[in-house]
Amino acid sequence: MAQRDATDRASAVAISGQGNLLKWLGFLPWIVLVLMVFLQTFDPGSVFASLRNQFFDYLQRQYPRTYVDPKEQFGLQIRYIDIDEESLRKIGQWPWPRTTVAKMVRNLGADGVAAVAFDVVFAEPDATSPDQVALRLPKDPAWDATRAQLNALPHNDAVLADAFRQVTTVTGFAFNDSKSSRKPLFKGSISVVGDGNPVLAVSSLRGVTTALPELEEAAAGNGFFNVVVGREQDLTVRRVPLLLSYKGQLYPSLTLEMLRVLVAKMGQKGSLLIKTLGSSDNPWTGGDPNAIVSLRIGDIPVPLDEHGELWVHYTNTVPARSIPAWKVLDGSVDKSLLENAAVFVGTSAPGLLDLRPTPMNPATPGVEVHVQALEQMLLGYSLERPDTARGFEFFYAAILGLLILVAIARVPVAWIGFVAVGGIAAALYISAHAFTEWHQLIDPIGPSATIAVVFVVTGLVKFIRTDTERQMVRSAFAQYLPPDVVEDIANDPSKLRLGGATRDLTIMFCDIRGFTPIAESFRQDPQGLTHLINRVLTPLSQEVLNHRGTIDKYIGDCVMAFWNAPLDDPEHATHGCDCALGMMDAMDALNRELTSEGFFKTHKVKPIEVSLGINTGTCVVGNMGSELRFDYSALGDAVNVAARVQSFAGNYGFDLVVGEDTEQVVSEKYAFLELDYLAVKGRATPTHIYALMGHAHVRETKTFMEIDAALQKLFAAFRSKDWIGARAAIEEGRKIAGDHQEIFDTYEERIDHYEHEPPPDDWDGAWVATSK
Repeated sequence: MAQRDATDRASAVAISGQGNLLKWLGFLPWIVLVLMVFLQTFDPGSVFASLRNQFFDYLQRQYPRTYVDPKEQFGLQIRYIDIDEESLRKIGQWPWPRTTVAKMVRNLGADGVAAVAFDVVFAEPDATSPDQVALRLPKDPAWDATRAQLNALPHNDAVLADAFRQVTTVTGFAFNDSKSSRKPLFKGSISVVGDGNPVLAVSSLRGVTTALPELEEAAAGNGFFNVVVGREQDLTVRRVPLLLSYKGQLYPSLTLEMLRVLVAKMGQKGSLLIKTLGSSDNPWTGGDPNAIVSLRIGDIPVPLDEHGELWVHYTNTVPARSIPAWKVLDGSVDKSLLENAAVFVGTSAPGLLDLRPTPMNPATPGVEVHVQALEQMLLGYSLERPDTARGFEFFYAAILGLLILVAIARVPVAWIGFVAVGGIAAALYISAHAFTEWHQLIDPIGPSATIAVVFVVTGLVKFIRTDTERQMVRSAFAQYLPPDVVEDIANDPSKLRLGGATRDLTIMFCDIRGFTPIAESFRQDPQGLTHLINRVLTPLSQEVLNHRGTIDKYIGDCVMAFWNAPLDDPEHATHGCDCALGMMDAMDALNRELTSEGFFKTHKVKPIEVSLGINTGTCVVGNMGSELRFDYSALGDAVNVAARVQSFAGNYGFDLVVGEDTEQVVSEKYAFLELDYLAVKGRATPTHIYALMGHAHVRETKTFMEIDAALQKLFAAFRSKDWIGARAAIEEGRKIAGDHQEIFDTYEERIDHYEHEPPPDDWDGAWVATSK
C-alpha cells in the first residue's frame, strides 16, 4: 500500500508538472505568430528579402515583358553597340584609341542616330595619343624635333571631343567608394516640388570616377552607369538607380540622362522635375517626407520608386537590340537599324567585366540593362512595389495565422492543414495575378512562411498537448482501468467526465474474510504477509480490469471498484456481477496453488475466502483530493450501501451480496436469493439485499429452488411477526441449507430480540442495523 501511495504521489507531481508545461505551451504559437509577423514586416538580416527577390525573379522568368519596339510609338529605336569578342579580335584589345572611338561616333552620326551614350568611362588620357607618346620620349635633345612634331598633331582626346560635339553624346561616369575631389559635370537642371529633399531619399556614394573634363564639356549629357547599389545583397540587377547623390548633389543615371537629351532634342524642356511628399498634390501624411513621389522630363513621366530606383521588367533576349561594333566601324551595318536610334555603347565580352546577373540571365551585358530601362521609361511602364503592399502582407499573414491558432483547437489538424495550404496557394496566386495584371510586386514568401511556421508550430504544440494529455490519462488511470480502456480514453479524452460528474455506477467492495488469523500467522514475517496480500489482490484486481471496471482504491485487504466511469458502460451492473463471479473462481484457483505449496499446513489457517458487496445507484465521480494527492473516486449513498452490504455478507453465510437496485437491473440474467430487508446504519430507508448465486440457469436447480422457498416462507412469517412460524421455517431451512446456516442463525437472533422487545405496530418488517 505504501508503494502505491508513493506511486500516486509521484503521478500527481508528474501530472501537475505536465499541466504547467501544457499551460506554457499554449502561449508558444502566439509568440511565434507575433515573431514571424515582425520578421516578415521588418526583416532584420534581410532573410525574407532574399527569398522574396528569388520569387520575384521566378515571376520574371515565367512572365517576361513582351518586347515592344519604341519605334512603333515614338519613332525612336533603341540599340546598343556591342564591343563583343569578335570586335576585339578585328579591332584589337580594349581600350581602343580614342580616334577609333571617334570614328565610330562619327559613323553613327552619319547613319542617323539620335544620340549616343557610353557605358564606359574615359577617365585617363589616351595612351596612344601623340601628345602622350611625346611625354614618354627620352629627355635627350636628340628627340626634341620628334617631340615637337608629335605635339603638333591633333590629340586623340580632342578628336573624340570634337566627335562628341558633332553627334549628340552622353558620357558616362561611375560612382564608387574611392576618395575623389572632382565632381562630375551635370549638364542638365533639376527642379524639386515639395517640402522634401530628394538628396536624402536616394543612395549616396563617397567616390566617383569621371570622364576627362574636355570630354564632359563636349558631350550633351553626363550620367552615371552604376546599375547596382547596396539594396541588392546578391548583386542581381532587379532595379536600377535613376538618381544618386554625391556630396549633397543629385546626379542622373546614364539612362535618365539619355532620356533628358532626347527630350531636349525634341524641343521640350530638358530638365528633371521631381516631386516629393509635401507638394500641393501630395500632402505629407506620414512616412519619409523626402520620399520621391514622381519624376518627369518634359512631357514624359518616369516610373520610379521613393528611392529614385526603377524596377526593371526584363524581356527575353532580343538579338535586334545589339549591333557589333566592328560593323559600325567598317560601315557594313544596316543603316535602317540606326536611323533615329538612341544608341548605347557597351560590351558583352566577358574579359571586360561588365556582365551582370539579372533575373533572366546570370551574365547579362550591363549595357542591355540601360537599354531595357530606357524602353520602359519611354513606354511609361515598370514593375512597382505598392506602398500598400506591406500592409496587405501584414494583415494577410496575421489574419491567416490567427485563424489557424483559433481553429486548430476546435477542428482536426488535417483540416487546418488544408487552410494553411490554401492560404499559401492563395498568396502565391495573388502575387502572380498582381504581377501579370497590374505589374505589381506582392510578396507571398513572408505571409506563406508565417502561415507555414505558425501551422507547424501550432500543430506540433497540439501534438505535444495531445500526447501529454494521453500520458496524463495513462498516469492517472493505468492502475485503475483495463489497458484497452486507458488507451480508449487516451485516444479520445473527451470521453472523460472528470471533476465531480453525477452518473449511475455499479460499486463493489471485496474484502478478505477472516483476515486476522492470517495476519497473526505472519507475526514474525510482515514481508511475507505483504507478499500474500499482493497475491490475493492481484487476481482480484485483474478480474476488475478484465470486466472493464475501475479500481477506486485498496483499503488494507479490501478492494473498491466501480463501473460506468470514466467511460460509459451501459452494461455496468452486468459487468459488476460477472466480475464478482470471476473473483470467486480466481480465489478457488489461488487456494489450489497455496494448497500445492503447503501454505495452509505451514500457517495453520483456512483457505482464503472473500466476501463481496455490490450495489447500483447515482454517485458523484471524479478526481477528488488536493493538488498534492488525489484519487479518481466515487461518493454517494449507493457507495455506502455497497460497503454495508459487503460488511453484512458474513451474517448470511453467502459470499456475494448485492443491493436491490442491482438486482432489479439484472434480475433476468442471474440467480438471486433474497437475504434481508434492512436499514443500514446511517440510512433511514430500508433496502432488500440478495445473494448472487450464479447465472440465470442456477435458478432451475433443485437446491436453489428449495433454499429460495424456505427463505420466502421464513420472510413471510418473520415480517408478519409470526415468531413461531418463523422458527418452524428456520428449522425446515436448516435441513436443506447445507453450509449456509449463518442466515438462519441471524434470523433466530432477531426473533429472540423481538420476543423480548416487540417491534412497533406499524413495523414494515425491516431490520435496523446498529453497526457497520
